Amino acid sequence: MTYVIGVSSGIFGAVPEEQKIEYAGLSRKAAYCIYKGVKFVQLDLESISEFKEDKLKEKLNRIAGLDVTFGIHSETAAFGVEVAEPDSAIELDYSYGHERLGVVIDRSGWLGAKYVLIHSSESKPFRMLGRVMQPAILVDVWGRSLRYFIEKEEDWILDWMLGNGEFKDKPNGKFMWTDIIGRDFDEYVKMRIADRTEEWRLLRFPIKKTKKEIERMKKTPEIEAIRRGLKKERPELSDEEIEKEIEKLIKKEYEEEKEIWKEKEPPKELKDKWEQRIKDDLKRHFLGFVESRSLHYGPERYAYYIIAKWMERNDDPLWQNIIDATVKYFAATESPPTTPEEWIKKRGIEKIDGKWSIDNKEFREEYRLWVPAVSAKYIWGHLMQDKCPTGEQLPSLRNKLKVKKDGKEYIMPLVLESPMAHRGVEEWLRLPNPLQFYYLAKQVNEDAGFDCMAVAMDFEHMLSLRLDPKKVIELLPEDGGKFVRVLHVGYPSPLAPAHIPIPIGAEETEYLYELMYALRQKGFGKDENEYFIIFERGGGKDPIKKSIHNLRWIVSYLEKDVHPKELPKEFYGVPRSPVVARQRLKIFEHAFNPLKGVLKFPEEEHTLLSTAAIKAGKRPEEWKKEELK
Repeated sequence: MTYVIGVSSGIFGAVPEEQKIEYAGLSRKAAYCIYKGVKFVQLDLESISEFKEDKLKEKLNRIAGLDVTFGIHSETAAFGVEVAEPDSAIELDYSYGHERLGVVIDRSGWLGAKYVLIHSSESKPFRMLGRVMQPAILVDVWGRSLRYFIEKEEDWILDWMLGNGEFKDKPNGKFMWTDIIGRDFDEYVKMRIADRTEEWRLLRFPIKKTKKEIERMKKTPEIEAIRRGLKKERPELSDEEIEKEIEKLIKKEYEEEKEIWKEKEPPKELKDKWEQRIKDDLKRHFLGFVESRSLHYGPERYAYYIIAKWMERNDDPLWQNIIDATVKYFAATESPPTTPEEWIKKRGIEKIDGKWSIDNKEFREEYRLWVPAVSAKYIWGHLMQDKCPTGEQLPSLRNKLKVKKDGKEYIMPLVLESPMAHRGVEEWLRLPNPLQFYYLAKQVNEDAGFDCMAVAMDFEHMLSLRLDPKKVIELLPEDGGKFVRVLHVGYPSPLAPAHIPIPIGAEETEYLYELMYALRQKGFGKDENEYFIIFERGGGKDPIKKSIHNLRWIVSYLEKDVHPKELPKEFYGVPRSPVVARQRLKIFEHAFNPLKGVLKFPEEEHTLLSTAAIKAGKRPEEWKKEELK
């Protein structure tokens, strides 16, 4: 068991001009920790171009010679990086995000990083997609065309969307069409049938099809589909022969329907035929739509709905576990707390056939429950390319997490951290809760066969997302703490990014200890792995102050398993003997008295009184240290 205390390096883009030289590249960032009393630094990667620094590995090896190790905090929107998210269902974002994350993992392993940390999801919140323009070309969880996924492997999805086959008299996916065609699905079908019925009434007595009518029919979507099918099935036919075949089909259909056209109203059989054609038109429209690069309002929603239904149908463990855990969390943080059963009942949510189902309107509109499961599945897909039915579509990311250094192999886990959110959408991020990360990491590690994914907890980020860290830890399974390999700690402000130094003796310090103690009871730091406790520095002249010393102080009690209610006075900075403390303070105050009048350089802030200070016009009272009272 090892607790490794470290600091974050900070970023070039956030420091004053005079300090930028200290952050101009990863090697300079790595050196930052040497002067802060720690041997671990979390390097904040602002761009993958930083890996191109001249002689980077050689420079880092020299720093490693000082017994310094490091982890990598990957690119993030918080650093001002425009980066594609791994839970995106947009084809370009998926492939680009996979490629870029692959570079970060590969280069981090080459340099010898202990871990690579990414924010779980900074994608546009699902609830906001209806007002965001996106290309409509969509992919499944392995990055394949969603059209291929639907047509070749999961053709039941179209029946579900159209209410056909097994879904005819059951809950189905017709709800998706409201945005796609601009109106309710059933209303749209009725309107189209009504239009055909009106045409029937006007033209119900034709005896022959005129050439003009035949030409008009040739241009309908139904005939176009038949034409494409003939070209594919009978490539030996010329265009002229295909057109003759089309005319035969039109005439044959007309002859079959000629007698019933004499009726005043079309019979049910014909209306059923029309309805099927309308649905076939919609099917072709949707399949074309999901491989279109044209911009539309939030088409990514359709991929999420379809993958959600696929996960539900396949009893995917991520679907069940993440939704169950999320419901438990919301029930536990309700005011007053309630049971999961009461929480879902209050919202009118009902399971269908014993499952959480996207077909239930109330459940579907409670995005916070099911969107995290789909987001997690897309991230899972980036690491589980070998699970794709058609073989790996992209290079596997998880294999890059097996790193060789000095002839030895070790695992460099991909660590998920809660991101920060813009004000106003704090609770609507797609995958915000470490409780959800736990089930994703557990599933990925089981499927991979080794521990390639872990969890980070940033209490400040969690608070800023309206998450209660105590409840999250409380609801973690008994082995949950073992998955939390990285802690980002600081003064726990809900206004991220605060990164305020950690005081001793404050309520906030006690709060940090309570969280870390609760995590330890669930395995955090109780095995042979390294557990990283990182103070993420802020700005200013002294962004760390005594935080590292205070963290060591906190960890010393943590390692002794001291219960928060049994913490001694010393934990709060109160010494055992005030008398001894007073004497020590007196000694410290007067330790340099013999040097008075000897110093020949101006004093810096907070140093002892000197003749130079007096000559500069400073009053002794300004420098006198306050005594213990």
